[in-house]
Amino acid sequence: MDEFEFEIVDNDKRNFSRLPLERLKAIAPTYAERSSQRLACVELIAEREQALAQGEIRQAAQRAKWALILSVVSLVVAIGFVIVFPILRPVPKEQPVTVRKAVPYKPLAPVIVKPVDVEPEREPEPLPPTLSAPPPTRDGR
Repeated sequence: MDEFEFEIVDNDKRNFSRLPLERLKAIAPTYAERSSQRLACVELIAEREQALAQGEIRQAAQRAKWALILSVVSLVVAIGFVIVFPILRPVPKEQPVTVRKAVPYKPLAPVIVKPVDVEPEREPEPLPPTLSAPPPTRDGR
């Protein structure tokens, strides 16, 4: 392309630059294969898609940076707890050691069991006749 054709494409790009990306994608195939309008649309589409991709890459990089910062902070805090906790934990005061003295074994006095008088068991009293008879049945017997 010569300089004149580049100028035409630039003019077409200025005319198409106000259109949104979706509209550019829709009208680009309607122009002839090697026309300046189609070339201008294709260049604008490429520029805008590249800008969108760079924005997404920037956003992903920012999220990755925050994730890295958060993981480093959590690691430092965890290591800090491991190091600082034993230092700040209250140390129990030393208690005096008591030595137990051996107590000599003293045998217990023998236990004397006194015999207990056991009463002979009495036989139970017989039941009254109304309770000693079997209960009546349904037959009446």
